[in-house]
Amino acid sequence: MDFKYYILSRRSHQVSYAILSREDDEIGLVEGWLNDEGGLTSVVMVNSEYQGMKIGYKSFIKVFEELNENIRIKYFKASWNSGDEYSDFEDGMSTNLRIFQNCKKNNDCNFCVFKTPTGKWMKKIGFNNFKINLITNEQVEVIFYT
Repeated sequence: MDFKYYILSRRSHQVSYAILSREDDEIGLVEGWLNDEGGLTSVVMVNSEYQGMKIGYKSFIKVFEELNENIRIKYFKASWNSGDEYSDFEDGMSTNLRIFQNCKKNNDCNFCVFKTPTGKWMKKIGFNNFKINLITNEQVEVIFYT
């Protein structure tokens, strides 16, 4: 799948792109914020019909690499949520939260962290350690680090 980016905002510690199809249809959004300590927070939203095509991962890596040029990224703060912004998503929640919640029905929470898309991405880039800060039915917060 060919896609491209349209820059919405760029600063030394923050970047935001619309993800566009070859025909210039908006198919998603990727954003990243980096704090002074090297902590990255990112949002990746890809329309459901375009999921599973590596668009989310490639978009996340773009943001990660751009922000890592300014300050070395030491950890990644993941927040998997449900709510209004996910009303168009399956079960009204982020893909990460849905996968995590379904996995933990039969498995240990620590096992389920790396079953999510974000967990798989973190492993690929060497962030193999994590700490779970919060688990509720509506939200999970995880800090990944090397």
